[in-house]
Amino acid sequence: MHGRIDGTSATICQTLKNYRKGSVFQSGALMVTSSDYFFEIPSELRSYLQGYTMPAVFDAVVAQRGDHPAAFEGECVYTWKQWQDDARALALALGDLGVRTGDVVGVHLPNSWEFLVAHVAIALQGAVMLPLHMAHAEREISALLERTGARFLIAPTQYRGHEQSTLSQHLVDNVESLEKLLVVGDGLEPHPDTVHFDLMLQQGRGRQWTPVPIKPEDPFVLVASSGTTSSRPKICLHSHDGLLSNAWATAKDGLARPDDIILSGSPFTHLFGMLSVHISLLMGSGQSLMSRWNADDCLKRAQDTQSTIVFAVPTQVRDLLGVLDRKSRQYRLGVREIRTGGAAVPKELVMGVREKLNAGVIIQWGMSEVGSGIFTRPVDPDEVASSSVGVPVLGAEVRILSDGQPTLVGESGELYYRSPYMFHGYYGELELTTESVDSEGWLHTGDLASWNHDGTVQYRGRRTEMINRGGLKFSALEVESLLSDMPELAQHAIMPRPDQRLGEKACLVVAFVPGRSITLDEVCRHLSDKGLAKYKWPEELVVLEALPTTPTGKIARARLKEAVSAVDQI
Repeated sequence: MHGRIDGTSATICQTLKNYRKGSVFQSGALMVTSSDYFFEIPSELRSYLQGYTMPAVFDAVVAQRGDHPAAFEGECVYTWKQWQDDARALALALGDLGVRTGDVVGVHLPNSWEFLVAHVAIALQGAVMLPLHMAHAEREISALLERTGARFLIAPTQYRGHEQSTLSQHLVDNVESLEKLLVVGDGLEPHPDTVHFDLMLQQGRGRQWTPVPIKPEDPFVLVASSGTTSSRPKICLHSHDGLLSNAWATAKDGLARPDDIILSGSPFTHLFGMLSVHISLLMGSGQSLMSRWNADDCLKRAQDTQSTIVFAVPTQVRDLLGVLDRKSRQYRLGVREIRTGGAAVPKELVMGVREKLNAGVIIQWGMSEVGSGIFTRPVDPDEVASSSVGVPVLGAEVRILSDGQPTLVGESGELYYRSPYMFHGYYGELELTTESVDSEGWLHTGDLASWNHDGTVQYRGRRTEMINRGGLKFSALEVESLLSDMPELAQHAIMPRPDQRLGEKACLVVAFVPGRSITLDEVCRHLSDKGLAKYKWPEELVVLEALPTTPTGKIARARLKEAVSAVDQI
């Protein structure tokens, strides 16, 4: 069995760093260094770290695979050597703008060639990337830029046919630390604080490249916790070695191959999508790029580029199966594996992928704090993916505790996790970090889980997704998973609603498939047929046109509550 499943390891000394806000420049920008780390990785886990930096990994893959395809975008095919040339050119131009080691560069781009070039170029210059989801609006982006003291922002002029330049320029004018906007695309009016991405590449091409000294433990990426929308977002600080070694271990356990073509439906601005980029870098495999999610486009891209691995959250997998139900004869696919996670993955979805794609399913649990944490393996039988999230990544450890004690098989408890590849704390938040990571280096995830008899981990949702009906507690995730095979439901979620007598009751919130509908009684009969206890059945049905989601496709629970409250007021 891969990974470590440990409940008895000895106490490990942990060094908490003194709180340091960073070096404040006159512009209000911050420099991120390893002095901003709030804890060290436990010593006995460090042997799993590979000593990676992005520049070293990138140079190695170019030396081995220089003329091989690295990325497919539209009709364009880019080689590894082209990626290196563009990344070095951009890094040199960033240096000309004043980007230095430890500076934060925001990247607000879809999955694209420009994102790949920027990701490597920022690392080559010793700077730190702050990925920003395309779904974020000004409020979320401003909060992240201000919290990290970002000096530069790379953003598109248009996205999905909508003008983005006004938003980007407004950010430069109003975020104190921002000095320059690097724009991808045409149509932006000249501005003294704006530089065009293509012009920067031209400026850097043909010049002598001199490497910037970078160490494996240096800061690499700042990433907001999934779904962050508050004015005080949690921002996870990751090192080069942590994230890249995590991808190495995931690729090793996942039997990744150099001849793979990886297509990610998940945005690269999230660690799940970024993992696909890092696996590609470590294996020398190609990537097929999609700038936005569309199931038909995904299947066509997979066919045209002969993609073998698809990264997609469960909602996207369900979209793919829906298209194949209607158009299966249109596609000749060579996909051997779907990697999914971020939400419950019911048995019906796993079986659907096997039946309609003749592909295996890898179920992954992860967080912005840990990257790829627990997952099933390609050699596992289908029933393992249908009933668990597998076992920890190589070198990682898991505990499941209830009231401080290890749980028995089948008993639900809080999932505790630690690994060599974890984040180094919430940036600028010592107290929040020490509340979440204990003195032995265990992350208190806030997720519920249980052990299966075979030693795999079953994910049972967030503690905040528990419903307490008259003293009887149950997981919303459990009920949601039993409804996933109802063809009438395009989206669905179970949420608690106040009840004067019971305290809470379950409410089912749905968006129907066009032309379909279902009653609450029919839902309850469905759950009864599956043997679910009556107290877990939903007692209210709310219909929305669409359920709000996070940038990674999860149901946005806080916004869902607001949406349901708005229906109440109508």
